[in-house]
Amino acid sequence: MNVLVSGAAGLYGIHTIEEFLSRQDTAKIYALDDCSRGYPDGDGLPVNWPDGKVQQLKQRYQDISVKEMNSLNIDVVIHLAGYNSGKESMNTPEEYFLNNEYGTFQFMQTLLRTKNRPFFIYASTIEVYGAAEHSSVDEKSCVMPQNTYAVTKLAAEQHIMAVGKWYDYPVTSIRFTNTFGENQSIYGYNSVVASFIDRALRNEPLIVYGTGEQTRDFIYVKDAARALNLAVTHRRQVEGRIINIGSGVQVAINELANTIIRLTASNSEIINLPCEKGKHSGFRIDTSLARKVMNWAPVYSLEEGLLRTINWHKGLYSI
Repeated sequence: MNVLVSGAAGLYGIHTIEEFLSRQDTAKIYALDDCSRGYPDGDGLPVNWPDGKVQQLKQRYQDISVKEMNSLNIDVVIHLAGYNSGKESMNTPEEYFLNNEYGTFQFMQTLLRTKNRPFFIYASTIEVYGAAEHSSVDEKSCVMPQNTYAVTKLAAEQHIMAVGKWYDYPVTSIRFTNTFGENQSIYGYNSVVASFIDRALRNEPLIVYGTGEQTRDFIYVKDAARALNLAVTHRRQVEGRIINIGSGVQVAINELANTIIRLTASNSEIINLPCEKGKHSGFRIDTSLARKVMNWAPVYSLEEGLLRTINWHKGLYSI
């Protein structure tokens, strides 16, 4: 099996490659990324992979051609590439539209013309649910995106699912919750976990917007990568489906901040600032479909994932 991973140098990409290297049926992995967003370990894939097993393709995913795809003889495409900040997307909406939605549309149209018609797995987001109408959401819940990022992810997902139905093309979309772990970007609009860890290790204040009682579902990246692996294993069961992936546990932002302060032995204080636009109180992610169709469940607890991520941050900053 030959696998192409777009967004290979990012948070999901590195761990997804590790997952697929563990499979006996993986012959070759093509790591596709233009490395334009900046990564902690430099301009490129920050890992030494087994010789000949992983080949880096340094280019934009939407520029790959039918001829190139055919020459690589790809069987599975895992599409992880995309910009992923709600706040940034409201400042640069056209950039997000072109990269996330239109770029994915172009990519899907290219795959349609390939000889292999590789199984296409799209990494979507639970942000498509917005504030959510109910305290728990499953794949049939109403979608109400609150920022351009979520809109572009939902629109791209709908392009993919429409192609799948119209042309009987093998696709699935996995909506991930708030994922964290090693190799998460520490530049620009970084995630709440990365921001809290970075500040805690420097003994700087942790900034919490609103009361901090709002909840989020956090999942460690290796559990997320394993979901992608299982989607390939259970391909026939997941084709044509949209599937939620999350821990199923709601964690208050105050609790997250205090946990990170404790795990880092930090002297940081917590500062509350007025709530930003587009924030919501939180909701539970129903992952029963993932458990049913591909036997997936998270393995790592929040603390286990945080400790591994904190150790990575310490090594990065030589703390």
